[in-house]
Amino acid sequence: MPSAPSALLLTCDGQLVEIDLPTDTTEEGSDARGAVLRATLRCDRFDVVALTTQWDMWIDDEGLFNHPVNPYATALARRFGFVHQRYHGPVLLTGGADAEGYTLPLLRDQMVGLFITLSAS
Repeated sequence: MPSAPSALLLTCDGQLVEIDLPTDTTEEGSDARGAVLRATLRCDRFDVVALTTQWDMWIDDEGLFNHPVNPYATALARRFGFVHQRYHGPVLLTGGADAEGYTLPLLRDQMVGLFITLSAS
């Protein structure tokens, strides 16, 4: 049985793509996760915006210089009070962090909540 995807890629044209993001609880997992993040976001450096305690948005740290504005990511961030900037390029949406700071996967109910939030934006 296939595993549920752990993240959603939100492109600049509003497409949502399910991504299986490796866990980051080991050094190997952290390296693999970083490689997937860099490839998915098409960047060298990435950063995270904690939209809520349950949802994180991973972005290209230099997206302003490398990608066009992502109006969908910008609208999503604004729904959670991040009104100070526009977000550029594809973004990856995951669950928040656990008590040790490790990235949690998006659960199905969280994905449904994101779909509802995105459609209302």
